[in-house]
Amino acid sequence: MLTYVRYMAVFPCYNPCLPPQLNGLARFTFSMDVKKDINTISQYLSDESNAFAAEAESIDAIYYPESEQELAEILATTRGRVTTSGAGTGITGSRVPIHGGIVISTEKMIQASPKPDCEEISQKGLAGKLRIFLDEEKGLAHIAPGISLSELATALPPGWIYPPDPTETSASIGGTVATNASGARCFNFGPTRNWIQGLRIVLADGEILNIQRGNIFTIDDKLEFTSEAGKNYNINIPNYHMPDIKNSAGIYSKPGMDLIDLFIGSEGILGIISEITIKLHRMISQPVSDLGFFNSEDNAFAYVNELRLLRGKGVLAIEYMDSNSLNFLRDEYPELREGLRAAVFAAIKGDSMEIMDKISNMLAKHNAIEDWCAHTFANQRDLKEFRHSLPDGINAYLRQHDSYKLGTDFVVPVDKFYGMMDMYREIGQRFKSQFPRDGTHYVIFGHIGDCHVHFNFITASEEERTAAKQLYLELARHAIGLGGTISGEHGVGKKTLPVDGKNVAYLELMYGEAGLREIAQVKRALDPELRLNLGNMVPAEFFD
Repeated sequence: MLTYVRYMAVFPCYNPCLPPQLNGLARFTFSMDVKKDINTISQYLSDESNAFAAEAESIDAIYYPESEQELAEILATTRGRVTTSGAGTGITGSRVPIHGGIVISTEKMIQASPKPDCEEISQKGLAGKLRIFLDEEKGLAHIAPGISLSELATALPPGWIYPPDPTETSASIGGTVATNASGARCFNFGPTRNWIQGLRIVLADGEILNIQRGNIFTIDDKLEFTSEAGKNYNINIPNYHMPDIKNSAGIYSKPGMDLIDLFIGSEGILGIISEITIKLHRMISQPVSDLGFFNSEDNAFAYVNELRLLRGKGVLAIEYMDSNSLNFLRDEYPELREGLRAAVFAAIKGDSMEIMDKISNMLAKHNAIEDWCAHTFANQRDLKEFRHSLPDGINAYLRQHDSYKLGTDFVVPVDKFYGMMDMYREIGQRFKSQFPRDGTHYVIFGHIGDCHVHFNFITASEEERTAAKQLYLELARHAIGLGGTISGEHGVGKKTLPVDGKNVAYLELMYGEAGLREIAQVKRALDPELRLNLGNMVPAEFFD
């Protein structure tokens, strides 16, 4: 049963703590779901990684705004720390309220505000009736941040897709924008950033920004903009160098950048997303999928190299699984042959069928043992379930063996990728030799088309986890040395790694202390009281 609390705020006719749009009111009230019971609070103390935890006693309440106005009123009328929570599917601790205060959950923000000349689309969602506004002529949709990827996909009319394809379809749209998430189809379409046309942002003091792509750009590395109520902001962007590859590490900073990109991937440290305008894509027919199996990694990699040449020519996604990954699936899929060394998945546009002949020839050329090809919707679903069953299989193994996973999110330039794969194998064998035992020590899988695969340590003891963290640090430094990034799609959140006997902010490995202090300066300019999501990207001590 929902617990509703009447939240009433009483102010004089002018209150300097309120944004102008809320002033001039002697009294206003708003109602929303506010929960303070321990059972509810306990649901917001960790995320899907289970690697971070907050103290329940430090949390005052969980707020569930349903509109931008309610969100702005919460921020304008409360004090202290605020942590934003989306669907809770993150794995970097971003939504974990380690500094206490209140949690604002956006899960009930599922109704976009009305838009002229747009079609209203409504349907039942997990949190109630959701509402989006579709502009078919411009190929845009206006959506609220609490809608999940799966809900958006079912709400859109046939033929329209939102191209970013993060694996976790229960993730909220707001969460994916906050991390610049990506998925398999990003090989062809690019990450979330490429498909965000507008954002409405509520700042820490309740001020509201309405940002449309193409309106405001940096001049001499400065961004100047104004809130809807007329408050002026002047931001110096960081001057660190971001790698020119798929990247979700740190706030965006490039010469001539668009203001909207400052907030995409900012992990909630600058403001809270209240509405999103996304670009859509016409997909004439259902893509065709093919999963090729190889008894040699070299053959699989040679096949991938040729597939990459078909970017923009019909190939939408290229995914990879190593032999250890396939072993996790064998109980559920006994038809998998023994001795397989790798599998490569390719998604192809349904109106590019001539490419299928090329792919068949390429599979034969590179000695594929067999391939599973999915043309029908049912077969497509089965093949997608096969791909997505790998994380489930790993998690089941972890529970069965009381093990823990430590996974990377590195991306490197294409000409450095196979050197990085050599490093993965070397580290994996070193870990295996250091801790001889039955069972799997590591798996490698992911978005090989973007040179973005995940190396996952499978640890069976505290001693193994300690060793894995040091090997993880070695891998991270190697990726950075190759011109890569430590995060391709998950963000960095509150992650740390042990360096020379102390825990160091994960992002510091990439941008150094100077880079973190530059991010801190941007945050102070928009959030001078350091209220929003403190600890994401930059630890609290950097603000002392």
